[in-house]
Amino acid sequence: MGQSKLWKGVLLGALVGGVAALLDKETRQYVGEKSRTTGAKCQSYMKHPSEAIHKVRVNYESFSAQVNKGVEDLLELLDKAESMLNKVGEINQEVKEQLRAVDDSKEAS
Repeated sequence: MGQSKLWKGVLLGALVGGVAALLDKETRQYVGEKSRTTGAKCQSYMKHPSEAIHKVRVNYESFSAQVNKGVEDLLELLDKAESMLNKVGEINQEVKEQLRAVDDSKEAS
């Protein structure tokens, strides 16, 4: 029951906010202009659905290429980080060995 009241309140608040925003002349003009533009695009897509499908496919391919490039860059960065960490580990091991050698020589003296 409480969840139903929450959504009713959210919708009512959005409605009141939308009406309040439309009191401003510039906002009304902007909303009208965008609505007309969107309506014209919808009508165009209704008349030429293949064009809409083509645009969706082109946008998807572009987005997919960008994601793939980002993943490749990330993998390259991770490889470099792994290589650096391996080098740090090798240096750490060499330092430990040298410290043991110094400790061993002190104990022998």
